Amino acid sequence: MSLSFDPGDDFANVADGLEPLTLLRPGSAATSVGGALRAAVNTAEARASDGKVTAGDVVWHLPAGEVSSPPVPGDVIVDAAGGRWNVLAVGEATAGSRWRCVSRNLAVVHGLDQHVDIEQATYAKGEHGAEQAAWRPWRTGVAARIQPVQSTATEEHQRRVTTAAFVVYLAESLAVDHTHRIKSPDGTVYRVVGSRRAERIDALMEVDVVRVE
Repeated sequence: MSLSFDPGDDFANVADGLEPLTLLRPGSAATSVGGALRAAVNTAEARASDGKVTAGDVVWHLPAGEVSSPPVPGDVIVDAAGGRWNVLAVGEATAGSRWRCVSRNLAVVHGLDQHVDIEQATYAKGEHGAEQAAWRPWRTGVAARIQPVQSTATEEHQRRVTTAAFVVYLAESLAVDHTHRIKSPDGTVYRVVGSRRAERIDALMEVDVVRVE
């Protein structure tokens, strides 16, 4: 993502001390960074970016010596508290001694107010030869929002059955398919029927699910 504002040196606005973090890069091993600094995006920067950056975003300063190659938009910074920050734009600062990463916490911006667990099925033949699913934890504590879509009523075996459909928005882009199911904090189980990866680095992954009664 290319932004129009000048990523100048805003070290004077750094609010916190040195923080450890992890830099996640698609297709690469995670990189641990011990001496990162966090700064707020100022109002002028947010205005100059034509809405691509908001005053609620932050800038992470990563020491160049602790990162083997420059961060790029789409990388994810995980802070010490587990917060995930999607990198929107990158620039050099202090004569190339550190990388300045404008970043956004999608869980906060999109109001992901729940933490769901994702389970995956492994199949084995049961006592009568039919395959049975055993559900095991796959990912836990994923920031999410479960949004109702619609409910449909059908007649099955002279019984009225209501199917409730939902979209689950996830803070992380995960390889979720029909072998997975999602459990909400209250124990409700949702069967996965489809998913869509985010098409932009500032958007969310969407998972289509139906509630299991």
